[in-house]
Amino acid sequence: MEFTALLTASVLGVTLQQICKKAYNKKVSGGTFTFTALSILFALTVFIAIAVFNGTFNFNSEILPYSIGFAVAYGSASIGSFLAISTGPMSITSLLVQYSLSVPTIYGLCTGDKASLFLYVGLGLLFISLFLVNIEKKGEEKKITLKWGVFAFLAFFGNGLCSTVQKAQQDVFVTEQNTDGYKSEFMIIALAVSFIAIAVSALIFERQDLGAKIKTGAHWYVICGLANGLVNLFVIMLAKYDASIVFPVISAGGIVATALVGVFIYKEKLSVMQIIGMVLGTSSIVFLNL
Repeated sequence: MEFTALLTASVLGVTLQQICKKAYNKKVSGGTFTFTALSILFALTVFIAIAVFNGTFNFNSEILPYSIGFAVAYGSASIGSFLAISTGPMSITSLLVQYSLSVPTIYGLCTGDKASLFLYVGLGLLFISLFLVNIEKKGEEKKITLKWGVFAFLAFFGNGLCSTVQKAQQDVFVTEQNTDGYKSEFMIIALAVSFIAIAVSALIFERQDLGAKIKTGAHWYVICGLANGLVNLFVIMLAKYDASIVFPVISAGGIVATALVGVFIYKEKLSVMQIIGMVLGTSSIVFLNL
C-alpha cells in the first residue's frame, strides 16, 4: 500500500510541476529567475520541516562539494525546464527531461557498472525517439525551435547531473554505520545554495517588476516548489524498494500524464511520428532502468 501510494504521489508531483510552469507562463510574462528561486525556496521548506521534525541536522563539511555541484545542476535544470516549457510543447519537454536518466547511466558505466543488453536497447530507442519527436508536418506552426532546443538541453543536462551528483554522493557517504548518507543535509545545503544564487539573479535582472510577478504568480511557484520538494522526499522514501521498478514508473508515468495534460488541456498538437517517438522514448526509459 505504501509503495503504490508513494509511486502515485511521485508521478502526480512530477506532472504537477510541469503544469505549474505552463500555467505560470500563460498567466505571467517573464520572471524566470523569480519563479525558479521561489519554487526552490518552497522545495527547501519541505526538507527543513523534516529536519526540524526529526530534530537532527548532522552537518559534514565533506558533503559541501557535492551539494554545490547539485545546486548548480538543479538551478540549470529548473531554469532550463521553465524556459523550454515557455517556448515549446510541454509534452515533448517532459520527455526530453526524462531522457536525462541516461546521464547517470553513463556515469555508472564509467565508474565500473556493467553494460547490459537492456542498456543498449534503451539507448537505441532513445535516439530513434529523438529523431521522431523532431519531425513536424510541412505547413504547420513550428514548435521545435533552436531556442527551445537550447533550453531543453539545459534542462536535460542539468537534471541528469542532479541524479549523477546524488548517486556519487551516496556512493561515498552511505556506509553500514551511516545508512542515511546525509541525504537531508545534502539536499538542504544544495537547495539553499541554489536559492541564494538564483534569488540574487532575480534581484539583479528582474527587480523592476519583481513585486508584481510575485503577486500574480504566487500560487504557481508555491505549488510547484512544494511538489518538487515532496517528489524528492518520496524518492528518498522509495530508496528501500527495487530501483528498476521505481524510476521507470515515475519517469514513464510522468511523461504519459504530462502528455495527456498537454494534449487535452493545453491543446498541444502532436504529429503521428511525434506520438510514436514519445511511446518509444517512454519505453527507452524503462529499458535504461532494467
